Amino acid sequence: MATESSAGTLPTRHPTESEQSVIADILKLYQLHPSEEAYAHYSPTAVFHDPVSIAEGLDSIRSQFNGMPKLFAESNTQRCDVLAGTVPNTLAVNLTQHYVFKSPIPFKSKGTEKTVNSKVTFHFDAHGKIEKHDEEWDHETNKTAAEDGWIGKVMEGRKKIDAKLIEKTVPSDPSKV
Repeated sequence: MATESSAGTLPTRHPTESEQSVIADILKLYQLHPSEEAYAHYSPTAVFHDPVSIAEGLDSIRSQFNGMPKLFAESNTQRCDVLAGTVPNTLAVNLTQHYVFKSPIPFKSKGTEKTVNSKVTFHFDAHGKIEKHDEEWDHETNKTAAEDGWIGKVMEGRKKIDAKLIEKTVPSDPSKV
């Protein structure tokens, strides 16, 4: 089995029953339907890292995903395949998500559309909770300060500030979204 991605053709496998449960719940976050069931898969100290932000702690992660319905009118999963060859306590998927932004023009509900292909990797702790959630757009590794020197430190700081700003302005309770 294989899947097409922005990184080329990648080998895939069928998810286990427990992996399928995690994937189904987490996809609801990407589809603008945040829920306690999805957040129950995360450790309280989990970290979410994508090219835009680094959210540290479950409340910050909740705010990231709870804020998405404020930005997007629609978000649909076009493809989600489990990648073969992942290491123990890790689950990697090839995710293709189609986003439709809300329109800035009054009386128009939909704006620009964008399809994003990402490698999404979940790293699990000893209790089976997600301790790190990496989203790599176009399957390109998220840069860190260690890899990018001074510029990397600046970018990493900006990502953490972005996540904190969202955390301060978006409730972490999905029922308040």
